Amino acid sequence: MKRLFLLLTGLVLCFQAVKAQKYSFGIFADPQVSWFTSDTKKYDPNGAVSGFNIGFSSERFFAQRYSFLSGLSINNLGGNIRFTQSTYTLKTVDSTYTIEVGKNIKYKSQYLTLPLGFKFRTNQIGYTTFFANLGISGSLRIRSHVWSTDYQVDRETTKTDVAWGFASYFIGVGGEYSLGGESALQFGIIWTDGLTSILEYPASTITSQSLSLKIGVIF
Repeated sequence: MKRLFLLLTGLVLCFQAVKAQKYSFGIFADPQVSWFTSDTKKYDPNGAVSGFNIGFSSERFFAQRYSFLSGLSINNLGGNIRFTQSTYTLKTVDSTYTIEVGKNIKYKSQYLTLPLGFKFRTNQIGYTTFFANLGISGSLRIRSHVWSTDYQVDRETTKTDVAWGFASYFIGVGGEYSLGGESALQFGIIWTDGLTSILEYPASTITSQSLSLKIGVIF
């Protein structure tokens, strides 16, 4: 009888714990700028490109003001690379180009990005709650295009230079302005830095960095 009571008590506690878990969902369209970083002087990062990160977010609260965060998005990233020490053979689906020393290539790629992280909130101040989040994300390449004004390359598709996927970490801060109930407008800034290479150049590690303006709605 005692064991049955303990079992029933445990089941009730588990049920209450599951019931107490709170979920929230949202959508976002974040304008951002992205660029490359290189560990070698042979490949010189030579400027940023603009794009959007568009998708949905989900959160599961494990305390009143703390939650796990995830989601899924279509993420547009890229940058410019200048070759400083040797020529480079660029292969696209249309042609093959020999990029000379001092010339530039611009990349823009589209990725499917899955973030995993934590989100921490303050108490609500007026209608606004401030937050900070951090975590890691994995990105899988959907498509990639290149440009080079020196060789009349205009949005040609490439698959040989760009990695099939990469990992990164992110840190963000912002706020949520209550619209009543559980709904809120979300705003903030997110910094993302690559952990693995985004471009597959010989004897180098070239990663992606980006700065995003968070704009979204939580339901």
